[in-house]
Amino acid sequence: MQIVLLTHERELQRPTNTGCLALTHFPEHCQQVVWSRVHPDGALLQACETGQALLMFPAKDEANNDAVQLAEAVMAIKPTWTSYSGLDQIEAVAQKQIIILDATWQEARKMMRQSPYLQQADRLALSGAGDSSYQLRRNQLEGGLCTIECVQLLFRQAGMLKQAEQLEVVFTQFNQRR
Repeated sequence: MQIVLLTHERELQRPTNTGCLALTHFPEHCQQVVWSRVHPDGALLQACETGQALLMFPAKDEANNDAVQLAEAVMAIKPTWTSYSGLDQIEAVAQKQIIILDATWQEARKMMRQSPYLQQADRLALSGAGDSSYQLRRNQLEGGLCTIECVQLLFRQAGMLKQAEQLEVVFTQFNQRR
């Protein structure tokens, strides 16, 4: 599985950034690309245009939810499957990049508005997200998760339970240190 943290430049200096936890603990699964409005990353642009990337971001319209669930994404990649195991999910999702916007919710919405390639990217929704336990920032979006919680949930739903649990421990310590 390849997770791309598309990071707003302001997030690079914030001590409250949780994306750095995923990058530090799982560099084999996570990479960071700094977002630029005028000079988008060429590989990421191409992945969005060719359907090789899924953007984890709330659906465009709650009434018209066009985001796919993880299981649906797997089935879209392997449409001949009638059933699949957690290992099959990991193998199938590994064929696509999963983009997570690593920014405040206000900045993430700005990134979406100013990046046509992100607007056209297929969306990925995760079920069972629940409420965020992130305590270090104000003005959080109701029902919105921080970056590390998104990675953790993605790992869990892809059957990578050991990795998800490791991130949960690290995030709990991070969240309590302030």
